Amino acid sequence: MQLRWKAALSSLAFTISATPALAGVCEAPFMHDGGVAQLQGSGGMQLGADLSFSDVSHQGKDACEARVQGVATYGLAGLPPGKSSLDYWMSVENGKATFQRRNEQGGRESVDGKFDLRMLGLFAYGEPITRAGQTFPPLRFQINLDKKAVETAPIVIETGDKTVGERQTIPTAAGQQTCWPIQYTRRTAPTQASFSGLVLPIPATTSSVTDWFCPALNMVMKQESDQNGVVSTVEVTKLQ
Repeated sequence: MQLRWKAALSSLAFTISATPALAGVCEAPFMHDGGVAQLQGSGGMQLGADLSFSDVSHQGKDACEARVQGVATYGLAGLPPGKSSLDYWMSVENGKATFQRRNEQGGRESVDGKFDLRMLGLFAYGEPITRAGQTFPPLRFQINLDKKAVETAPIVIETGDKTVGERQTIPTAAGQQTCWPIQYTRRTAPTQASFSGLVLPIPATTSSVTDWFCPALNMVMKQESDQNGVVSTVEVTKLQ
């Protein structure tokens, strides 16, 4: 159960972070009515998502709204895979997202979960990447999960200094792209979660991460992570 929870948490965090984030991402390739973004994972944590976007409106480069629907999937170390349906109205402002869902009366209600979408550095880094050796400072974020999903204390995530490597050409879902590898350490603080009254400890985790940021698309098209020798990769496999 504990391992499956950790996989589900990672899947949820990545899936939400893989939707629009930070200034400029409201102009991402999929951020329009009928837009599609698909993610596929491999390795230790096989994370994936198939997302569609509708009812999109733009209030500026760093402010937009959309309805996000789809399915997130996850699997870990041979355990039975999990799947979660997604159907939210999302509002993004200054890199932070809030969510609403349909209630029983057909209206909308707020979702307790709130995410700072800069958490994983997906989509943008706050300023243009111009050279190898460029650095970005450590960051600290907190995730409050939707309490209808699970009772848990806030999840605290910290990233270390980020360092840009030499540009390389890599294959992506949008064809060959020249991308910057950005390397850093990601730490998740220990916490605990409650399932139907059963309280389980969630241990701290530390991962070495490489984001492949492709400036022509203004987003990370591949993320590689290594947690105690367990390697995982999540790639954007479709943009539309």
